[in-house]
Amino acid sequence: MFRIAVCDDDPTFLNALNEYISAYMKARNEECEISCFSDGSLLLASDMNFDIVFLDIEMKNSNGIEVAEEIRRNDVKLPIVYVSSYTDYWRRAYKVHAYDFITKPVIRDRLISVLDDFMDNLCKPDEETITLRSLDGDIVLRTENIYYFEFEAKKKVCVHTTDGLVTVRGNLTDIYDMLDKDQFYQSRRDCVLNLRHVQKVSDDYNIVMSNGDMIPLAHKKKNDFIEKLSGAFVKRMRECRV
Repeated sequence: MFRIAVCDDDPTFLNALNEYISAYMKARNEECEISCFSDGSLLLASDMNFDIVFLDIEMKNSNGIEVAEEIRRNDVKLPIVYVSSYTDYWRRAYKVHAYDFITKPVIRDRLISVLDDFMDNLCKPDEETITLRSLDGDIVLRTENIYYFEFEAKKKVCVHTTDGLVTVRGNLTDIYDMLDKDQFYQSRRDCVLNLRHVQKVSDDYNIVMSNGDMIPLAHKKKNDFIEKLSGAFVKRMRECRV
């Protein structure tokens, strides 16, 4: 069952979105639970785990961008669809990892398009690989299984993977050149990380990976990193199916 949150301080618009989404899910024979919130603080106070959130940007008591930033402190993967009559907000919205943006008044076809995109573009396993030279010879690693690369010594790089730690021969820069820049990001001179394994970015500029490791992020790179992270998430959601 899909759990969907809709947050808007306009009761008429909130009810309309609820009805549109309900009708859409019913037509697809999909079970869903839609939770409606009249303010961002109520959404943040909810202890439910949602599959997608429709979030108004301009509300009387809260700002949708700030609500999204709070959500992103704990969850960088939750799809957030921003809804607003103010088109100037779209750049800020995408910096906090937007899945999509709908302009009010919502045209039903536009909402259906977003929902189609969400329902049809869930992820499949990534089969991309990279061949590296380890201390014992060539090895082939699935990029999906790599958390991050870390410089160890001259011509030596540690690869942190889901199967453990691997030491390979080579230069970190050369390895980075072999990788998909939409999936991997050089957060500092001695580290290249997999954006798909990023859990969140803490207030003290530490990147928390899905294996629990914390990787420092240079202050000057934060905005660029968030933009790259958002792009990687949207690309992954649009291109693959679970």
